[in-house]
Amino acid sequence: GKTDHPFDSSVLKVAAGGGKVYALTSKALYRLEDGAFQNVQATDLRPVDLTVTDDGDAWVLCEHALHVLMAKRERFGTRFPGMTGLPSCPLYCLTCDTLGTLWLGTEEGVYLYDGKSEWIAPEQSGVFPRCPVKQLAFGKENVLLSTDSGLYAVSGEETAWYCEGRYLLDNRVKAAFSDGDTLYVGTGEGMSVLTFIPSTLSRKEEYYRSVVPFFDRDGYVTRRVGTTPGDFSSGRVQITDNDGLFSADWIVSESIRYALTGDAEARNHAKRSMEALWKLETVSGIPGFPARAVRRPGEEGFGNGHCEWHLTADERGPVEWKGETSSDELVGHFFASAWYFDLCADETEKKTIAENLGAILTHVLEHDWTLHDADGKPTSWAHFGPDDLNADESWSWEKGGNALEILSFLLIGYHVTGNAAYLEKRRELIKKHHYALNMLCYKKDDAHSNHIDDRLTAYVGICLIRYETDEALLRLYRLALRRHYSYIRDEGYVFAAILYSAANGTESEGAVIRRALAEFPYDLSYYKTDLSKRWDFRFEERTALFGEEPHSKTPLRRPERLTEVMHDGGREYLCNTDSAILSPCCWLVSYWTARYFGLLTAED
Repeated sequence: GKTDHPFDSSVLKVAAGGGKVYALTSKALYRLEDGAFQNVQATDLRPVDLTVTDDGDAWVLCEHALHVLMAKRERFGTRFPGMTGLPSCPLYCLTCDTLGTLWLGTEEGVYLYDGKSEWIAPEQSGVFPRCPVKQLAFGKENVLLSTDSGLYAVSGEETAWYCEGRYLLDNRVKAAFSDGDTLYVGTGEGMSVLTFIPSTLSRKEEYYRSVVPFFDRDGYVTRRVGTTPGDFSSGRVQITDNDGLFSADWIVSESIRYALTGDAEARNHAKRSMEALWKLETVSGIPGFPARAVRRPGEEGFGNGHCEWHLTADERGPVEWKGETSSDELVGHFFASAWYFDLCADETEKKTIAENLGAILTHVLEHDWTLHDADGKPTSWAHFGPDDLNADESWSWEKGGNALEILSFLLIGYHVTGNAAYLEKRRELIKKHHYALNMLCYKKDDAHSNHIDDRLTAYVGICLIRYETDEALLRLYRLALRRHYSYIRDEGYVFAAILYSAANGTESEGAVIRRALAEFPYDLSYYKTDLSKRWDFRFEERTALFGEEPHSKTPLRRPERLTEVMHDGGREYLCNTDSAILSPCCWLVSYWTARYFGLLTAED
């Protein structure tokens, strides 16, 4: 039944330990004795929190002091700033662990105290964010810090950050509790409940694959924009400048799935998107010039007069195609075509691939190693020749990457066509124009700001190691890849880890691959969140040298990449972005490529 206990003022905290129960008010400490709370000791130092050790010691935290109930006649032993190790900053919360260690949440962060004379300050422990900590709690393997900038879960392995948007209703966290599988977080806007559900990579693959149709537009698999987070039916599939490159992820993943499982559905998926790429390769009417994208009447922007969109017609009627095609798009075409050719294509399809890639290479060779657009001018980025890469410092950034790309394109071209002329041109670039040495230094120190080139060189690199037979060139490439991978390894870019492992015949990166794939969130949405509000966030200012905004100095954990989380290899450091939902195909292509090289199994 209900029992009332009179107190001198409002009750701030009730705590128990060592068989004793205490209550703290704004004026005194009470202990439960014979069914009633008795006033044990008063204080006028503005108490804020209470904890009781397993030995029954009662500790009271005040705004600028720390009491412990002690002595035969029971009095407070008090620690004051200046004369003890107690910090002089505002003190907010107090708890203790089973060892009797006291944990103090303060304006400066977390302090630890043995209750006698040993204090560990935040700068000494070096693992806690240097920010005001309003509440402390213990999870199964971590410490939960409630702050006004979200919840920090600090373990011996990492610091996880949960904030407004993807995880919480509000950044102002008042309290948190964990029962192991579920995290309850009280915020200024209400309670958020996070449930951690064990899964496997194969189950995640099934889920991601099941939502791909939401991102499909006539076989082009890209992303949805104008979306409501978590709602795949909201917004629209975007027509992008990289429809071919993005769709290549889906083609390769389904090609490998078909090869490993024999599932006819996988081949049908790959075939549909491969046919979409063939449309890009032929719709321009310029032999060997792939369009960036196509759009039809009723689709966004059709007929708006943009100079790079050109009207033509095909078997379905009017269609516009976009020019100014980049080297990025050629990577997508050669990457997708090579895998589909080997794993899915019938003889008719192999002939189509050979004709289309052969036409692209012929175009590039006839136009002095460039793509020439409808206006007769070379496009801005598709330049692969020595007059640009070797003799013009304007191309110093692209020198190594574009050299690696064209060496791979020519090798893939020979593989699918059997035309030895491509090998001769390749050998000319290597012997006469030192393209193999260009390749050796293809990765630039870019303050981790240019991730698209990491992705492009990984895609052509995986084709190079599959087809290359020249051990001297493979040796140089492995050295180049070692240099590249050592630079980006901490980013957890899955495909780079797969490429490094496959190129060197090692499974050393298996743990990196599994962890990165496991950390991709099931929720594919963007969340517009400013990660710079993290108190442990540090800006990398060198990005200004490359025309980029400052970003995180260290890679963010994948669950905290509240930007384009599914865009593997490109969003490890960004602070904020707009709302959209990106397809999960970059995860799928990494998963299935890892399966292809034996770095994962169906049981993972």
